[in-house]
Amino acid sequence: MPTITHIVNGDAFGDKLRASGIDGDILVWRESLYEGPIGMKMSDQALLALRAAYMHERHGIPKTLFIATSLEQEHKLDALASSADELVLWFEHDLYDQWMLVYLLSRMAPASARPFQLSLLCIDRFPGVDTFYGLGQLSLEQIRTLHGAWDAVTEPQRLLACRAWSAYSAAEPLALAELLAEDLSALPCLRQALQLHLGRFPSTQNGLSTLEQLTLGLIGDAEVSVLSLFRDVAAQALEYGLGDLQFWGMLNRFWKCEKPLVSIAGTERLPSFGEALALGFEGSRAKLTKLGREVLEGRLDNIQLNGIDDWIGGVRMFGKGEIWRRNSLDNRLVRR
Repeated sequence: MPTITHIVNGDAFGDKLRASGIDGDILVWRESLYEGPIGMKMSDQALLALRAAYMHERHGIPKTLFIATSLEQEHKLDALASSADELVLWFEHDLYDQWMLVYLLSRMAPASARPFQLSLLCIDRFPGVDTFYGLGQLSLEQIRTLHGAWDAVTEPQRLLACRAWSAYSAAEPLALAELLAEDLSALPCLRQALQLHLGRFPSTQNGLSTLEQLTLGLIGDAEVSVLSLFRDVAAQALEYGLGDLQFWGMLNRFWKCEKPLVSIAGTERLPSFGEALALGFEGSRAKLTKLGREVLEGRLDNIQLNGIDDWIGGVRMFGKGEIWRRNSLDNRLVRR
């Protein structure tokens, strides 16, 4: 009997897919590829050590756990490639999923060299769902209607994914920006992901990314609930696929930096990996500092104030001096 394995993002949807009764094994891919150091081969030991250190410092994920989990899923993927009759990739339109999808497609051999069928289901909407943000929101009945709705991955799709991953993991970002000028119709959700990714670079106006600008703007002149702020940012930036850990990491950088842009009352620290919300965390509130207001309004620059120590794809962003930035007027990347 033919064996099918479904590769999905997230345990929540993996559990639902399993409960739906759709035939096949399930491999949940657990990796946030829009964070931390990125390279062509994500199982590279040196790269894994860098990523583990980043994820530990940023989110409190134990280094040994991160490395073990990363290697385990890479090994499982290699084993499936030689044992499964069909692999079905289930992904969404958001930035989080698109980089995962591009990476997995880039890991696959050409169709002529594959002993299995490779199929893809990638959606950005669902009939009757007004605001679609992910497969995990669908009911079991809705998921069952997607059985067999996947299509065979074409060679143009695989080749485009290889080019996109190569550009994404490069140390310079211009190849990725140039990709936007090309025909990307083979992967219909990729263009939006590329545009969102460029928005992750600090602007020339005030040194904030698009998501950071949104976050500070939603605080504005008020003192707001930290939990409500996360919900509001996530709701207004559905296309990012923003998780709570990623949001806490961003907010923490505004709070614990050299010259804070945000002050937070009601808690001594934000949640990290594996932690339940602390007692009383619901009462935590955030507000802009004077410097935060000036940065938001473009009168000061966050990079000049606090510097940057991060990765955007394969691009290392460090210091207070010349780095890659996004021109807010035309969305082009410049180095300044």
